[in-house]
Amino acid sequence: MTLSAPAGFASSDLVFEESFSGTALDSDWNTYITSNAANGWPWNSNGSGGSTPGGPYNADYDMPSQVSVSNGTLNLTAIKQPISGINQGGVTQTFPITSGAVSSYGNFEFNGGYLQISMKAPSGNGAWPGLWLMPGQGAGSSGDNFEIDIQEGGFTESSGPVDHNFSWHFDGPSGWVGASIDSGVDLTAGFHTYGINWVPGESITWYLDGKQMAQVTSAQVVIPDQPMELIMNNAVANSNAAGWHTALDSSTPSSMQMQIDEVQLYQKAGSGDTVTGANVTPPTTGTPPVSDSDTPPVSDPGTPPSDDPAQTIKGTAGADTLSGGGANTMIGYGGSDEYYVDNAGDKVVEASGQGQDRVWTSVSYALSAGSSIEVLGTTKDAGTTAINLTGNESAQTMQGNAGANVINGGGGADKLSGFGGNDIFVFNSDLGNGNVDRITDFNKDKIHLDDAVFAGLNLGGLSSDAFFAGRAAHDSSDHIIYNSSTGALSFDSDGIGGAAQTQFATLSPHLSLTAASFYVT
Repeated sequence: MTLSAPAGFASSDLVFEESFSGTALDSDWNTYITSNAANGWPWNSNGSGGSTPGGPYNADYDMPSQVSVSNGTLNLTAIKQPISGINQGGVTQTFPITSGAVSSYGNFEFNGGYLQISMKAPSGNGAWPGLWLMPGQGAGSSGDNFEIDIQEGGFTESSGPVDHNFSWHFDGPSGWVGASIDSGVDLTAGFHTYGINWVPGESITWYLDGKQMAQVTSAQVVIPDQPMELIMNNAVANSNAAGWHTALDSSTPSSMQMQIDEVQLYQKAGSGDTVTGANVTPPTTGTPPVSDSDTPPVSDPGTPPSDDPAQTIKGTAGADTLSGGGANTMIGYGGSDEYYVDNAGDKVVEASGQGQDRVWTSVSYALSAGSSIEVLGTTKDAGTTAINLTGNESAQTMQGNAGANVINGGGGADKLSGFGGNDIFVFNSDLGNGNVDRITDFNKDKIHLDDAVFAGLNLGGLSSDAFFAGRAAHDSSDHIIYNSSTGALSFDSDGIGGAAQTQFATLSPHLSLTAASFYVT
């Protein structure tokens, strides 16, 4: 199809158009995901043309074989076909889904203008289609300092059906904003037009079928003023994403197709906006067009970051995004809220029964007692800066990054993921009463045991005779018992004496666990 010019632009303002004619992808596109920080190399390449974000939520690995052009449509097809690939931690793993992605890095990049894309989204549990922008080759040495998500499908945070969900996000040096909105229409039933009007340094406005959905301005966050590339990928979410997204399961179709039939970019003459092809250059200086920031946004993009070092930031009864700029107190007041922490002195207040709430932190952080938070994780799970996470008396899902993190679930039955690096998992809470944590990815990590809880163990490295791999202790010196068949990790205070062993963690089964994996503090 041929899209009409968006409101405020004329057909003469069209500076780029891709209608996917013929039967082969043209030179505007790479069949892999890449970015400025990757210097144009495929993300997490398997050496055979593949790529993937490879994060803890990705079930998919992208291959060129899943990218095709036919009948004026770009087809990105996700199939249930396991494939060996590299995750963002640099570890080879089997991904259950083989899918497709394209990026315009080094070929088509732009700084400002109205970009619109006609897409038919895939349907099925786990479907996670993405239209997003990252810094291009023309951004010089910027690194991946900005990300603009035009649309991400499959989120479960809006009030309507999943297939109606419109999710937009912005991430930059000054923070993250975003929201999930019930569009009122099934976005998987046909083609819909997703757009952004980007005024460099001033504002970004999101549109769906010509209707404004959201807006952020320079009063809230730093707006990019550098060339960006377009990435389109048909991702699939795994069960780690189940708290906020549909997840791959037995009901997921064996094949899910994301289709794009038009990409257009409009720029006003004299605006200073730029578009570049194969020989990209940094943006030129110009006078930006009049911003449409006086138009009220349809969706509140969340609470702007605070500059007050001791401010109380309050949400609403809905799903809010709250960001601190100092040692702030942030209060959600209902809904499934997201909190962004950048100071160890931040305090997040959430009562129980008020949605699925998540805290994302860029610094080492401990949850306050009594705060009902379901997820505590790092803002960038591929980051290598060590960030330590401490839960409270409730059960949380806790997610580190690729650095060497110290993760302490506290009380409750927590789900702990280190996400790469040589992590330390701390156990210093009373045993029993359902206080059994699950460590999802224990590898070359350590488990620290508090001697006040694990009474009778000598301080320092666990002695070899105090560890036993089996169903139960086999002599009186066995105190830490690993059942390699089930993954259960238990403490037995007197070995084969009269006291029963108490499970305190679950690891993956069949690990090569030894006493060297433990340290008593």
